[in-house]
Amino acid sequence: MTLTSSNLLSHQKIQRCHLDALAVVYVRQSTLGQLQKHQESTRMQYALVDYAQSLGWPTERILV
Repeated sequence: MTLTSSNLLSHQKIQRCHLDALAVVYVRQSTLGQLQKHQESTRMQYALVDYAQSLGWPTERILV
């Protein structure tokens, strides 16, 4: 996920105490058909893991 000026501002607001909490990425597809036909949605949801990492969360503190 690309950092923009608006989410850089959010990044500046994140403090150490925030990073001590888990970052939870909720990924949901309702049916097998959605998994097969809407793969971009799935990729975008999993990209939130990369986004959390870019904000400072260590991989072991990100729950998918």
